[in-house]
Amino acid sequence: MSFSLSSFICPSPTRQDAHTRSASFAHGGSGGGTVAHRTMSSRQRSGGTMCAGMEGGIDLDAATAENQAFLSTRSVERQEVVVLNDRLAVYIDKVQSLEQQNKQLEMEIKGLQNRFVKPSGLCLLYEQQLRELMKIADKMRVQRDLVLAAKEAMVDQLEMIKAKYEEALEKRNAAELEIEAFRPDVDAATSARIALEKQLEQLEVELKSLQRVQKQEIEELMAQVYSGHSSSQSSFAIPDLSAALKQIQSQYNEIAAKNLAEMDSWYKSKFEDITNKTTKHVDKALSVREEITNARKDFQNKERDLDALKTKNDALEAEINEAKERYKKELKNLQARIEALKLELKTTKEKIAHHLCEYQDLLNIKMALEIEITTYRKLIEGEDLACDISPNSLSLLARELNEETSQDRILETRSRVV
Repeated sequence: MSFSLSSFICPSPTRQDAHTRSASFAHGGSGGGTVAHRTMSSRQRSGGTMCAGMEGGIDLDAATAENQAFLSTRSVERQEVVVLNDRLAVYIDKVQSLEQQNKQLEMEIKGLQNRFVKPSGLCLLYEQQLRELMKIADKMRVQRDLVLAAKEAMVDQLEMIKAKYEEALEKRNAAELEIEAFRPDVDAATSARIALEKQLEQLEVELKSLQRVQKQEIEELMAQVYSGHSSSQSSFAIPDLSAALKQIQSQYNEIAAKNLAEMDSWYKSKFEDITNKTTKHVDKALSVREEITNARKDFQNKERDLDALKTKNDALEAEINEAKERYKKELKNLQARIEALKLELKTTKEKIAHHLCEYQDLLNIKMALEIEITTYRKLIEGEDLACDISPNSLSLLARELNEETSQDRILETRSRVV
């Protein structure tokens, strides 16, 4: 639609009012623009005719026709004003509903922002739990390493005890072999002692028999001496043999006592040697037995300690495996939750983007309606300058205002979302 200066040549206030009202919704739509254009064309024709009539004379028929046309135009314009008022009320209701939707969208955006602040706290909580579980796992690893070190130390001690036990067994076997080796000597010494005892008994019996025979011989000799002394006392002097016999008896007794003492000392020395050797071997065997007994006790104690450590190690390994399984399950659950939260965050971002697009469309509609309402208000108030503005400049101005407002709203909405 184009405005021209010819419509403002006639100074009729009625035509000016009709012109102002007919141009009320030049930017409202295609139908409104057509009606306004048709109304202004008829007004231009009537204005031209009236001006011509005033110059050449008054034509009543033409004036009547013009008045009827003007009245019909006024009725049409009133109907248009009613329609425009109805449209304005509808637009106001729509703007109010859009403002309510805008508030609801802002509340939803705030709710989504608050909603997606929480997963960060959940992630921090899960990370803290993961750190605690990692600390527990590290402690269990340290305990396992300590137990393994203690186990290795106990195994080394057990190997040492086994070596000592084997050495003691070797000593015992060597002592038993020595005892077995000395047993023939002991048996020979025992048999020699028995033989010597028997020989001693025989010698004692022989000594007693010899003493008895000697005593009898001495008694017989004494009797012979006494009897011969009485018979030969007169004829010649018989030499005294008692002293010689006593001397012989004393020498014989000395030799017998000497032989008996030598035999007794030899027997005692032999018996003492055998007894000492036997005592040494017995003491050595007893010490070896005591060492073997002590080694067995130590071995049993170490075996019990090793069994206790094995059970403790098994329990610790079971706890470590259980902690690992629990940690794996919790890690899987946390990863699943994180993936679900990521997916939910992605869908929420898509929803936010969709809502932003809808919000932008609504803002564009709202700005168009606000511009249309502002233009309508200015035209109703009778601003003549608004009529001089061309539709192209008006549409450009509305577009610029719409772009600036939409950019401001987009930046504000993005700042809120971020």
